[in-house]
Amino acid sequence: GLHPKEIAVRRDLRDALIFTIDGADSKDLDDAVSLKKIGAAWELGEHIADVSYYVTHKSPLDEEALARGTSVYYADSVVPMLPAELSNGICSLNPGEDRLAFSAIMSLDGDAKILSFRFEKTVIRSRVKGVYSEVNAMLDGTASEAMREKYAGLEDVIAEMRHLAEKLTHNRYARGGMDLESTESKITVGPDGTAINVQPRERGVSERIIEEFMLTANEAAATYALQAAIPFLFRVHESPAPDKLENLYAVLDALGIRHARSRENTAPADIAAILKTVAGTDMASIVNTMVLRSMAKAKYAPANIGHFGLSLKNYTHFTSPIRRYPDLVIHRILSGLVTGMRPENIEKRFRGFVSGAATQSTQREIAAMTAERDCEDCYKAEFMRPYVGDVFDGEISSLTSFGAYVRLANTVEGLVRIDDFAQGDWQFDGVMTYTDALTGKKIRLGDPIRVKIAAANVPAGQVDMVPA
Repeated sequence: GLHPKEIAVRRDLRDALIFTIDGADSKDLDDAVSLKKIGAAWELGEHIADVSYYVTHKSPLDEEALARGTSVYYADSVVPMLPAELSNGICSLNPGEDRLAFSAIMSLDGDAKILSFRFEKTVIRSRVKGVYSEVNAMLDGTASEAMREKYAGLEDVIAEMRHLAEKLTHNRYARGGMDLESTESKITVGPDGTAINVQPRERGVSERIIEEFMLTANEAAATYALQAAIPFLFRVHESPAPDKLENLYAVLDALGIRHARSRENTAPADIAAILKTVAGTDMASIVNTMVLRSMAKAKYAPANIGHFGLSLKNYTHFTSPIRRYPDLVIHRILSGLVTGMRPENIEKRFRGFVSGAATQSTQREIAAMTAERDCEDCYKAEFMRPYVGDVFDGEISSLTSFGAYVRLANTVEGLVRIDDFAQGDWQFDGVMTYTDALTGKKIRLGDPIRVKIAAANVPAGQVDMVPA
């Protein structure tokens, strides 16, 4: 159990209505939420596992966490950043258990703008282990009797959370933030460890609620650190590089999509407007993909340059210290601040550390994403193996000098080599079109196409297709 002395020096929120919402199979629960309506305003609480209480600066646990940088998730497995005893045990905000938390308590006005915030060490007890799909069912009225029983007493607060999240989303769009949704895959693995299903991952209302609340807490944490002028790790996202933008504009021009081409400095709102133009059309997923490719990669940095994609001046990662190292460092620095550590001591302890931690965290994040993607590709190839010889409908998701990548409805992508298309003298424009010099026929990005699965190479994670 928790140390009584530690509980005594914390704000006791064990009676507050606090709970978690995660995927059905999550075991490392690092964020819990609470919401109170106060007059026309709201008090939003993001209660994050107080991992830095357990994992101290430069301890062996900390060194290993820094080396890993992040937990790696693939299909139904996780390689955790911290030992399971911590990540699924004492740090995880399991229901009905007393847990130490680091809480961001934010006061928002009726338009969901941040009025003020405070960060404090707390002890909480989550009411229920909420599950996205169940909360979505509660919200759309399709919940079973058992579900309604599980969430009894939380109906009002869940409805209120949706109301607040809608306002937060509205604000994000209003300031030019964009919804760049690359379709993620959900891979289901059978008892024998082989892939038995691949489908697009659904994102429902409750997923968006939690996302908006996290964004708010992350923004507050970054603002807090900036106001205190202490060493810190920011999550930054640069504006797109000019050459990448030129490429994007060339594609948009070719597709006949209107856009405000701004030479000097592209604002997030310009990109958001492009996405809005194509939303709901058959070009939406292609334009989304192209915009994603034109974007810089978000990263961690000790200096704050803002976040282009979210259109935020201040942003960091505060909400996932069980599974991300930067969040853990940030908790440590902010813990120093809330417990009255002198600014010059914070400065001395962390100034040199944050730049190395930023570089390492960014590198490990990229390594984890690459590993996750490679794993997924192998599972996808394995899933498609029984379908060799079958015909599917897809769309051309990208073109290269050697052929076309085709994405099926289930998110699986495969390559059709240019030699496998109808005979012709195919010329590639380097951007988005192959033209047959003999007949003028075109193969374009975003075109629908019927393909036959020719081969599935599991170790290489590759699916080969030919036009059907």
